[in-house]
Amino acid sequence: GRGVMRFANGNVYDGEWKAGKREGRGVMRFADGEVYDGEWKAGLPEGRGVYRYADDDVYEGEFKAGTREGRGVYRLANGDVYEGEFKAGKQEGRGVMRYVDGDVYDGEWKAGEREGRG
Repeated sequence: GRGVMRFANGNVYDGEWKAGKREGRGVMRFADGEVYDGEWKAGLPEGRGVYRYADDDVYEGEFKAGTREGRGVYRLANGDVYEGEFKAGKQEGRGVMRYVDGDVYDGEWKAGEREGRG
């Protein structure tokens, strides 16, 4: 079913529930200003969603077990934009980073760093 949960720490979840856990579509507004709007499974972000961070960075893409995993677009508050693969919350695999100064890196990433051929 659907419901709203207000947590003692100030977080608010508005969305679907199953067996007492966040499951399906929902929005979590965190007390620090961060917002996750997307799919949930077993109480964690999983599937497609958008996460807006307190520092104004925005990630739109796939999540697994609460972290960035799969394909996505990460827009940094400074104007840099990464589009590509993520693993364990960091850029990993093939991806393109377009820097605000006009530089572009198109190549492999590992643990959030440029790696190998670009």
